[in-house]
Amino acid sequence: MKCPLTVGSELGIALPKQERSRRTREKLILAAAQLFEERGFEKTTSNDIAAAAGVSIGSFYAYFSDKRQILLLLFEQLISERLDAVFSNFTEEDLTGGDLRGCIERCIHRTFANKAATPGLTRLIYDLAPKDEAVGALCRRLMEDSVENLEKLLRKAVALGLTGLTDPHTAATTIVHAVEAVARKCVFEDELPEKDWPPYITCLTDMTYGFVFGAGSQLPA
Repeated sequence: MKCPLTVGSELGIALPKQERSRRTREKLILAAAQLFEERGFEKTTSNDIAAAAGVSIGSFYAYFSDKRQILLLLFEQLISERLDAVFSNFTEEDLTGGDLRGCIERCIHRTFANKAATPGLTRLIYDLAPKDEAVGALCRRLMEDSVENLEKLLRKAVALGLTGLTDPHTAATTIVHAVEAVARKCVFEDELPEKDWPPYITCLTDMTYGFVFGAGSQLPA
């Protein structure tokens, strides 16, 4: 699986070499994550983050230029973790494991669950992506890497004779964006609890499985 980002690499944030410094940095990141989740970005200050982490404001600025930089780092981490969480449920080995539909269903459920796990941060991403170039770039990277990972699986399925798809890239793009759109609507726009997700997850699973591995996949006679 292709992991999207080396965390901090695209933000010019170097990981401290000393263990004590790494622990301090991690405290600041965890404190910021909790405050952004609970209060939002605008109502959280750098001083709030330093106080919650139990360090001085001077220590905060030793690691981060401002609260936006730590927010971007959190988004980068979150995106990397989400990509890994989704595609760890469906690998190339699973293609011959006999439960293709089950693997698809687990991936789709994980997409829903990822959003619900950190609703405050996820909503921040959605709100900032159209206005903040860096956040928008991270979101595009998540979608692009999701498509790339799925396309790799679909090309392997073609090579194994499991599907007759003729355009794995377009298929992967359509599936990824469809799942993202429905998950976003269910979790954020309609604010459905997890108990109400199954009909949507089942529908997405049936559509994806049927298209890729069923009649819609243009299997050769």
